[in-house]
Amino acid sequence: SVTPAALPDPVAIHAAVDAINSWQRIQHFTGACHAAAWCDWQGNKVLLREDVGRHNAFDKLIGAMRAQEIDETQGFALISSRASYEMVDKTIAAGIHHLVSISAATSKAIQWAQQHQLNLIGFARSNRHLRYSQPHK
Repeated sequence: SVTPAALPDPVAIHAAVDAINSWQRIQHFTGACHAAAWCDWQGNKVLLREDVGRHNAFDKLIGAMRAQEIDETQGFALISSRASYEMVDKTIAAGIHHLVSISAATSKAIQWAQQHQLNLIGFARSNRHLRYSQPHK
């Protein structure tokens, strides 16, 4: 479980979602890559990793965060894929408090996020998003 934390500001979430396509260099050339980004509280990119596999992109991001000693309580993770149970579990294991997905979350992911106090946000767009769990308002 992670410690309950206040949700990221919607303005920051929307700023990151608006910018993620411009951050993806490999996706720009191939049209076939997922991204996982670590964003600060204003929605600015701190780190981004890409890979054909959504799990690989997220694993690379978590590894880069550890290598650079980034504080996982000082921002949120943004993924270009759906939020599956496995993605939620990786988020919790990494000590990250917030997972934002531009797609949907599976029902098992929602249950796992709620059980472990993870703020899970899906269907993030430039002007809206859906909070699946919010252990701390």
